[in-house]
Amino acid sequence: MLVKRLESSASQHFRGGPSGSGWFEGALRMRLFRFSVSAALLLSAASCSPGKASSGTPPEVDEASATRVRRMTRAEYDNSVNAIFPTTVPLVMTYAFAPEDTILGFSTHDRLQVTSLLADQIDVAANNLAEYGKVQLREDWTCAADVPELECAEKFIRGIATRTNRRPVTDDEVADFLVLWQEARKGTDPATSARVVLQGIFSSASFLYRTELGAEGAGANQVVRLTPYEVATALAFTITAGPADAALMAAAEAGQLDSPDEREKHARRLLATPAAQRHLFRFVEEWMGLTGQANLTKNNQVFPAFSEAFKASSKAETRDFINHILKERNGSVRELLNADYTYADARMAYFYGSQPTTPDGTPGRLPLPPERAGILTHASVLATYALFDSSSPIRRGKFILHRLLCREVPPPPATISIIPPEPVLDRTTRERFAAHTNNPTCASCHRTLDPIGFGFEDFDGLGKHRTEENGLAVDASGSVELANGTVPFTGAAALARVLATSDDVGDCVPLQLFRFAMGRDESPVDEHMLADMRSMFRANPEWRLGDALVGLVRSPYFVHRRTSSPE
Repeated sequence: MLVKRLESSASQHFRGGPSGSGWFEGALRMRLFRFSVSAALLLSAASCSPGKASSGTPPEVDEASATRVRRMTRAEYDNSVNAIFPTTVPLVMTYAFAPEDTILGFSTHDRLQVTSLLADQIDVAANNLAEYGKVQLREDWTCAADVPELECAEKFIRGIATRTNRRPVTDDEVADFLVLWQEARKGTDPATSARVVLQGIFSSASFLYRTELGAEGAGANQVVRLTPYEVATALAFTITAGPADAALMAAAEAGQLDSPDEREKHARRLLATPAAQRHLFRFVEEWMGLTGQANLTKNNQVFPAFSEAFKASSKAETRDFINHILKERNGSVRELLNADYTYADARMAYFYGSQPTTPDGTPGRLPLPPERAGILTHASVLATYALFDSSSPIRRGKFILHRLLCREVPPPPATISIIPPEPVLDRTTRERFAAHTNNPTCASCHRTLDPIGFGFEDFDGLGKHRTEENGLAVDASGSVELANGTVPFTGAAALARVLATSDDVGDCVPLQLFRFAMGRDESPVDEHMLADMRSMFRANPEWRLGDALVGLVRSPYFVHRRTSSPE
């Protein structure tokens, strides 16, 4: 039953039909399955990890989210490779992988699949890793003359597969890979066998997938604990987008990860690493919707300052500012939204109406003028949420509602035109959009959207501050509906300051981080876990992202799942 359940779980991710095959060229000509050992077998092994497990301890909760398997993202794949082959210059194996789609704005969701195209690309990466590993791991697979070769091969397989599978491998798994070794060894040398085994290991489902299944043997529709190694893996990927390090694996082996204090200790230790900063940077970038900046274009007749150089400078400003917040300000969301400074080069300083703060015009800390505050008034953000030839109150209002207040806006009725009004020279953008969205059918949504977006009208479609448009005074007054009432404001900086102290944002940010880290939408069963995240997040007045993640991994719901019901 378990094998069938796992096979069904894995098959949802593989859309290329039955397992493909490749052929090792040369004297061997042996058949290699695309994922080498069946996904069901490997995932089954993953679900019954050895070690000092806590499977005999009763569950701490009565309800939990469903068991699942998750495909690694490209970043997680590369991080996993570099944990095995640490190099001065990190290996990037996924540069040619098919792009990942997004759900709820995040690419880390658990519905990532393996298409036929991606399966071929994984094969290529596994082949390249096998060739690289054959050389880098030579001492591991080389056998002394007085030791039986299969004994050396078994030790090599057990060692490398334990690292790639993120848990101790079973004897059955080792036996399967020993078959590969022996077949490859016929008529050739040990280096070829090592290469073939490595190719099988790096193309296996146990490398590509993470499991959240609990120990084998649980009945249907039962709340189960994750195995210690699944907890270690979930914690590590949540914080760093990579596998557990030696200290975390040792804690799993010792059965220590049942303790929320122990999980917090490791989470805080990992949060201090560069890997965690890179992972949180990816969260902020996707949360703010800034991953498409490379494709940003503007009408140069309307915005003559726009250029590839401007785009690069504005992108670098936001990147450096986010990294400063993560590294020097411990991921403070309040500082992210309300900072009175940025990190900008001479081009951005002049664009903001300031003087560069570095002698050579290179990026440096730059005080912001009073009309700007935090990331919401960065040119990169304002230009992203604008049109090709004008600002966009609707895009900017929706951005705030979706990303910072976690409120959904239903799509417009099919009968309503969503084409924005054409720019004209006798009206402001606010006047054009107010007339455009004054349709009674649209009013229910735009009553919420427009007052927020109109408050951004002191910035044009490139993010340049303005007090006039087409010779007319700009009206940047707006309002935002919060849980404690409607709050009026004038200008984007004033809105940023309102949001930086809003309980609505304090609730939304942990939810966005939950979606990013857990790879899925929230459900009623997650209310307790979200409450744990929000409590930890708000405990510090700076509202630190890392604290929300600590609240997540401390929660008992983080380490429990419910098995599936019989079909």
